[in-house]
Amino acid sequence: MAEIETARLRLRPYTLDDLDRLSVILSNPEVMKYSPRGAIPKGKEKQVTGEILKYFIEHWEKYGFGVWAAIDKASRKLIGHCGLNCLPNTPDIEVIYRFDQSYWNQGIATEATKACLQYGFETVKLYKIIAIASPKHIASRRVMEKAGLKYEKDAHFYKINVVYYSIHRDNWQPDYF
Repeated sequence: MAEIETARLRLRPYTLDDLDRLSVILSNPEVMKYSPRGAIPKGKEKQVTGEILKYFIEHWEKYGFGVWAAIDKASRKLIGHCGLNCLPNTPDIEVIYRFDQSYWNQGIATEATKACLQYGFETVKLYKIIAIASPKHIASRRVMEKAGLKYEKDAHFYKINVVYYSIHRDNWQPDYF
């Protein structure tokens, strides 16, 4: 499984050893505010996080690409994740990201998303990558736009209404970090 480095991040595959730190990040209601899953119920943090980790690890094994653990190079601390995920019940591949609240508004998600797009187009040889978000999640929409994705339509995935953005390989501009 591949690893990527950007200016501030090391993106590496998740392991089960990431459970405790990721559980702290995902148990923050603000981090999960726009998640289709919603806030993780109190007392279920490790169980739910374990299910998420298992999904991410199995996705890599099944498809040869997936979601990376995002490590802050300066602190060597797990600060969230980003990567490529098969959008259920579609042929689409989505770029996803979720970061610890203390790392918001620093361009980290955009930096990670650009790295994921580059990996998707150059290594996985995808033709199109999409991203979805709650229409109210303005910060996520800005990340998509800064990374070059364009609004395409309103849609319904994961049992919620979303905005659907996409970018095709032909329209993608490499942004070497």
